[in-house]
Amino acid sequence: MSGRVVLGVSGGIAAYKSVEVLRLLQRHGCSVRVIMTRHAAEFVHPRTFAVLSGHAVEVDQWQRGAEPGVDHVELSHWADLLLVAPATANILSKMAAGVADDALTTYHLAHRRQLLVAPAMNTIMWRQPAVRQAVATLKERSAEVVEPGTGELACGDEGEGRLATPEAIVHRVLSMLPRRGPLAGVRVLVTAGPTREAVDLVRVLTNRSSGRMGTALASVAFGLGADVTLIHGPMQAPLPLGVESVRVESAADMGDELERRLDGVDVALLAAAVADLRPAEIVPGKLDRRDGDMSLALAPVPDLAAAVGARPRRPYLVIFAAEAGLLADRARAKMHAKGADAVVLNDVSAAGIGMEAADNEAWLIAASGSEHHLPRADKEEIARGILLGLSGELLAHRARR
Repeated sequence: MSGRVVLGVSGGIAAYKSVEVLRLLQRHGCSVRVIMTRHAAEFVHPRTFAVLSGHAVEVDQWQRGAEPGVDHVELSHWADLLLVAPATANILSKMAAGVADDALTTYHLAHRRQLLVAPAMNTIMWRQPAVRQAVATLKERSAEVVEPGTGELACGDEGEGRLATPEAIVHRVLSMLPRRGPLAGVRVLVTAGPTREAVDLVRVLTNRSSGRMGTALASVAFGLGADVTLIHGPMQAPLPLGVESVRVESAADMGDELERRLDGVDVALLAAAVADLRPAEIVPGKLDRRDGDMSLALAPVPDLAAAVGARPRRPYLVIFAAEAGLLADRARAKMHAKGADAVVLNDVSAAGIGMEAADNEAWLIAASGSEHHLPRADKEEIARGILLGLSGELLAHRARR
């Protein structure tokens, strides 16, 4: 991703959190330029942002060497989005009124694309009619708002007004930026993690999937410009920022979400470790070992991948084969039986790769006959190899639909 963000920092105690916002944006491939108010510079030194961003930070429009009336206009041609975080009551009110009395408010009036504000202030200030009207006015002008959270404030009070987390702010930024890259305009659906099948009110049948491979695919696809939806079961892996995520519990839940969301999808990467079996009946209440020996009848779970493969005008379908050994013939047979376009084979019996591991090693086998070995690497690198290795085929499939 190559989004261009102007980060405006106004003068509240939460200004220190803007440093983490900057780092997260950079981690997701964004270029960032920083403009601070003079009050913000009392909380965090501009040099901090300059060193981390790699660019001079504007605080005073009249500082030596600046060219008043030019820099902010030139910057507006460059930027995709203006993010103001934290946005104090003062800066929100000035932006709504069209005031331009410092570097940040002057740039705001020159900015020509999307605006996102993340308010942060004391609860009493946040509830003031003037502040609420300022926020409403900015929304009417197409600004988006990351609503503040509730919790302990710097003054010691509890209530609304706390700056949203850096992750929540960056998630919103990434979802608003224009999509650039080799998969720009491609709609990708990814499944990840295990499913859980209820035995009784307490116990479930599940598996060792961490969800790392699926979340890596979602994150890399997003970074390559795709619009991504991630359907995931209960898992350890953190959710990728910028990606629409939908949590499910059982295989049936995942099947329902797939059916609901597959129309219009160009590529489906079914990396979830969906349960093969579930209890034939859910035991009412709770099993009790004091009842002595007992048995559990199991029934097969419907094949979600085969259901996708059988759809008319289906998306380009990539399935995953976790085998105990390099059983390429078995993986090919599975690909053809499910109507898939490609299968990713990995050996779950090998030490240090596969389920619950940070690394993987895979063999990418396409129905067209192409095969690629993806040597052991972290799962993001494997995901990149999968998506770039299949990009020509999936784009051709998309053009034919």
